[in-house]
Amino acid sequence: MRISFDSAAEIYDKTRGPPRQIMNQLVKTLISELSCYETILDIGVGTGRFTKPLQDNGFEVVGADIAKKMISKAVKKGAHNLLQGDACFLPFKDNSFEVALSVHLLHLISEWKMALQEICRVTRRVMVSMTYVGADLVWETYDCLLKGCGCESHRVGKGEWELESLVKPAKSVFVASYSRSADRRLTHMSQRAYSSQWQVPEDVNKEVVDELKRQFGGKAFRKELRILVWDINDLEAYCSSSISNGFHSRVV
Repeated sequence: MRISFDSAAEIYDKTRGPPRQIMNQLVKTLISELSCYETILDIGVGTGRFTKPLQDNGFEVVGADIAKKMISKAVKKGAHNLLQGDACFLPFKDNSFEVALSVHLLHLISEWKMALQEICRVTRRVMVSMTYVGADLVWETYDCLLKGCGCESHRVGKGEWELESLVKPAKSVFVASYSRSADRRLTHMSQRAYSSQWQVPEDVNKEVVDELKRQFGGKAFRKELRILVWDINDLEAYCSSSISNGFHSRVV
């Protein structure tokens, strides 16, 4: 199972990511970290939030995404070298890129280890992602309340932020620390803007979000944003270990 964001293409940029000034700092830090590389594959390119500025700064970036409407949004921003493709079956030769950029992708793929194996196959240096440090009380409470209603949020894979506990990154780079409004998140949750909510019944989601508004309305939480960099050899070793323990590898 892969989750496509075609249905969320129109609202994606409005409901994702940090505030504009923090996003600018993230892109600036990312450009600095990637300065010694040239070729990048942005897997799950989405609306081109990273591909466009990287291309503008001289990087050779190819973007791939399963969602055609998301790619169209990226094209309208001026991003190029984009294709529709499946992260589990990337249409590239081995070692085609120095860097793989994977941001909030793996949790959307049930065969996330297969996608990670493909990333290792086409990448020869590093995989880069980003993560927020610290507990997310709003989401944690949302999940608990859903379980009390006999439901659960739907995450089919394992996020890059969870991969950090399985394979130690070669580098973790601080980007920024800032306050995030609970009200903004709750507004988006009431709209069922996040993929993990899409299979939650509307009436149940409303009941749970109303309770969250009572608990967290008007509050703000400190968030720390970091860039994670994995050596591709370390990820390959993890994939090989998973295969030896019974994980089904892609047959090439």
